[in-house]
Amino acid sequence: MAAEPYTDATAHVRDELRRVWLRLEYQIRLGWRKETGLIGDDAVGPEEMGHLFATARGTATPADNGAEQVLEQWLAAHEQVEARIRATIQANVRSPLVDLIRIFNLSQRQWSTLVFALLPEVDPNLVQGYRYLARDANCRGLDGRLLAQLVYDTPQTRSLMARDLSASSPLLRYRLLELSGAATDSLMFRKVRAATRLIYLLDGGALELDPELAELAELRWGSISGAFPAVTVDRATSALRSNDVLLAVQGQRGLGKKTLLQLAAAHWNQRLLVVDSKRLSQQPLVTQQITVRSLVRELMLLDALPAFVDIDDANVASQDQDAMPAFFDMFLDEWGGPVALTINRERMPRIHQRPLVHLTIEVPPLQVRASMWQQIMPSLTAQDADGLAGRFAIPGGIIVAAAQAAEAGRMPDAPPPGATDLDHAVAAQLHQRISRLGKKLPTPFDLDDLIVDDDTRAALVEIAAAARERRKIRDQFKLRGAQGISVLFSGHPGVGKTMSGTVLAKRLGLDIYEIDLSQVVSKWLGETEKNLSDVFDAAEPGHVVLLFNEADSLFGKRTSDVKSSNDRYANLETNYLLQRLERFNGLTILTTNLTGAIDQAFKRRFTYDVYFTFPSPDMRAELWRRTLPQNSSPDIDFDALAEKFELTGGFIKVACERAAYVAGANGVSIDEPLLRATVERMYRERGKLSTVGPLE
Repeated sequence: MAAEPYTDATAHVRDELRRVWLRLEYQIRLGWRKETGLIGDDAVGPEEMGHLFATARGTATPADNGAEQVLEQWLAAHEQVEARIRATIQANVRSPLVDLIRIFNLSQRQWSTLVFALLPEVDPNLVQGYRYLARDANCRGLDGRLLAQLVYDTPQTRSLMARDLSASSPLLRYRLLELSGAATDSLMFRKVRAATRLIYLLDGGALELDPELAELAELRWGSISGAFPAVTVDRATSALRSNDVLLAVQGQRGLGKKTLLQLAAAHWNQRLLVVDSKRLSQQPLVTQQITVRSLVRELMLLDALPAFVDIDDANVASQDQDAMPAFFDMFLDEWGGPVALTINRERMPRIHQRPLVHLTIEVPPLQVRASMWQQIMPSLTAQDADGLAGRFAIPGGIIVAAAQAAEAGRMPDAPPPGATDLDHAVAAQLHQRISRLGKKLPTPFDLDDLIVDDDTRAALVEIAAAARERRKIRDQFKLRGAQGISVLFSGHPGVGKTMSGTVLAKRLGLDIYEIDLSQVVSKWLGETEKNLSDVFDAAEPGHVVLLFNEADSLFGKRTSDVKSSNDRYANLETNYLLQRLERFNGLTILTTNLTGAIDQAFKRRFTYDVYFTFPSPDMRAELWRRTLPQNSSPDIDFDALAEKFELTGGFIKVACERAAYVAGANGVSIDEPLLRATVERMYRERGKLSTVGPLE
């Protein structure tokens, strides 16, 4: 009669348990017959072992079987289980335990080793049997001595035992087994433990990712919607079927690179194992090797394809930012199947391990974005969807995240989010991406609050109009190149450069972020470039105004006299910034107090170069009037203060605040003598012998 395949994992586990117990009973009864004095700990003796054997057989009382009878029963059980395993493989029936044999090409003895290590997790009584056979009261599971009796029980098979427990064996190579103790210890005294991951296979449930890898990897499967050009999908799908190439998908965050790879894997009815490259690279090298083998095991078990995401984030502290991380070569040594990578930034790492299939994903065009908004939020009108698509040149990933956030923040009985709610939700998603390197500035002032000369005011009005209408105007006049606007504000400290930036943002209805240069500039080679790439990518859709204060420290002159590696890398970073600034599609404002320190190549790339003149006496008088608190003395001669002291608006603000502190502490009002004394003190604090000339 032909053996039936295993369609139920529970039946297979039950048969394997019976086979293991019979083999264990045979070895123990063989010892009794030879009167070798097998003993266990104080709690277990021959009588107790007999009861354990009866329990394993499912009988109430121990059977008085001899070793030969048990051997016959074991041989019969062994042939039956092996026949059913072969039938399962031949019929291509999926069974979790049989899949281990099929996927990892395990021999009979390798499978027996794995079963003897794994089944004590199902039946703890086996540990007592192991302890009794080993004559070791401290035995807690399988070790080399027990394997030598239970599986490799002849001199001819001892060499197989050494091979099956070597690093090149599938049992250890794919981390199905773990050996404790030092590698130099004798195999006989090393503990053999089944990987915890295999325990999850015993119930026959759906295969899932090893929980130990949950913080490092994510399993994706099934069809998913995404808006990609057909040629891009076709090339990705084809590359994910080839073992000879490496697929690299490049584009800024949120464009759907992982979605594209999931679509390609689903075409071949395979899952996608998404691996966080940065987290993997942060592990010690020894741990990386172990993790890589675990990942390969999961790929084989789950019939998945690997995708190492954000591979350009992996070499944060490396001296060679363009090299592939160390774990990648380790992985390719273990895995010969298709491999995919995702890259966020413009700079490609050096990839030489395989021929490269390189795909670039761009932000979807306007009409596609509008369709995505309506697809994700059906309650939106066509007009609102067009408005959101025009305001935010964002990828589908951010659209989905914003829609989910807007819905999550509403009461259950509230109507669907409207355009205003989604507008705020998008801004919140984008704020999260840029806030690590920049600070959002308030925008309380408008153009009427600025005290600047007529030329500067006219330039600010022109900049606001250009930024608001740039896309329409460039399309109308067929202008080429990036749609962004870059502005340089230069002048003395305190003349209103930063305030003018916030005024422009307010007039455009945009947020403005002051980039923290202390967070951008890094001692690690290439890290400054990476941080700036993150800043520009987050602001790229045009929803944010970027403000670089004191930008001469970052955008300074390049040196032609390269004397060290520091000079070389500083020039590389400056060159990158020149290119990135030119391609940026948003509004960038740079301020400097030292206009001569800005590289001339940068000045050529600025759309507007606005110089803030030192305020005239009339402007200074108006600044005094607007800055002083309302409860100040009415007898203050603002024109006299303006003629006497050459102060910018920033210093006038400081003088008014300091005078207010003194007046408040003494219970008096702010008058002209107090203001004069305060300003004179400010001059002395800065080493000025008189109050003649501007305060700097």
